[in-house]
Amino acid sequence: MQGAFSQRRVSIPRNIKKFVNPKFVKTIDLAILRRLLERHAASLQALDLAALDADTLETREALLRFFKGPEEHYPEGLLADLHRIAELGSARGLTIITEQAARMGVDLMWSGQAGDLRDQDPKHVAVRVFLDHPQNFDRAADWSALGARSSLAEFVGLEEGVEADLTDETKARFEHDVRALFLADMRGDHCRVGWYDDADEINLVVEHGSPVNTTEVVGEAESWVISFRAAEHATLIYSAATALLKIGGVAKARRAEVAEIFARTMLGRPGFFAAEDAQNIYTLEPVERAGYGYALQAAYDPSIRRVQITEAQIDRVMLDHRSGEERVAHSLIARDTRGGEALARLGDAMRGQPMGGEWRLNYLSIRVEIEAGGSRPSRVAVKVKPPSSVQFKRERFEHTIVTLLRRNGLVHDRNARELAHAAE
Repeated sequence: MQGAFSQRRVSIPRNIKKFVNPKFVKTIDLAILRRLLERHAASLQALDLAALDADTLETREALLRFFKGPEEHYPEGLLADLHRIAELGSARGLTIITEQAARMGVDLMWSGQAGDLRDQDPKHVAVRVFLDHPQNFDRAADWSALGARSSLAEFVGLEEGVEADLTDETKARFEHDVRALFLADMRGDHCRVGWYDDADEINLVVEHGSPVNTTEVVGEAESWVISFRAAEHATLIYSAATALLKIGGVAKARRAEVAEIFARTMLGRPGFFAAEDAQNIYTLEPVERAGYGYALQAAYDPSIRRVQITEAQIDRVMLDHRSGEERVAHSLIARDTRGGEALARLGDAMRGQPMGGEWRLNYLSIRVEIEAGGSRPSRVAVKVKPPSSVQFKRERFEHTIVTLLRRNGLVHDRNARELAHAAE
């Protein structure tokens, strides 16, 4: 069997190389691995899959050489499969797989399995679920993408209470239009949209192709090129109650277009997210007014033990007289990850120059310690970057973090003007 595998080397994507490590190759059920490889049998020209019937040390050593150094015709599809499986081949991925299986009523037990599924190797489970329960796998991959996304651009709509029309027709229109957008960016025509209701929000995960990754393979007497297209995920989260649309995993230049596709197809309201202030959501003006002694207040919430500002950037903004546009002349960044006194350090660096005017805060990094029932409080790192971005892991405490920002005036109140008029 050793002759069936080439020893030429190629640079495999890091997550795939980490996935098909020696432990995986030495312990995976060869029958299930063969089923994965058989999906690409036509392209595995120099690989004798029948040899996998013999579970010997020689077989597994040859497999390890194969995964370390793919040969000339290493199939693009296999790389894509391994990329997807690797995303869920972890303890976190196993938790998501089992949770989604329970929601779908899917029994993931297989013949000969012993003990609890959570005692199995997450990589082995991910391969089996990918092959035997593709709908469960897709759903788990979607929820993994939703939970992993920490940087979301936000758009606020023209009015609150506009519900999305979730019919097969509107979903098909959205998928058609967003596929065309990614295709125009040379990301291939693969597009799968997962739709999920979560409390009062609608969650969308758009699985699409990435730009083709081309890698040169160098042999002893020749070189050649292989290409593959990995799967990527874009996420959309819409709340009708707040008219807020959060978008992640989409290039900055395309976010407004994706928001418009959602508005047009799902809300029936073209231009719903196209107002001038649609992305003017967050502000650091209260910090600039208070100066370098500003501190976030959290006494209203007993679960918040401490809030510290660990990093701050301030920009000197100048007017370009040629273009008439503002530009950043230079920036200062101050950090204090221990004491949380980044603003005070910034004040020292500014030598008495006040914030405001031509000196504007670009972002704040905040560390929030939250009591969550454990022996130690959970720490959440938050980056507030106006006007439309707050970055933090949203798997837990999202409501706590957003409320903290709102209570401290770092979120624009869209109804403030109307409320002021009513008070008068």
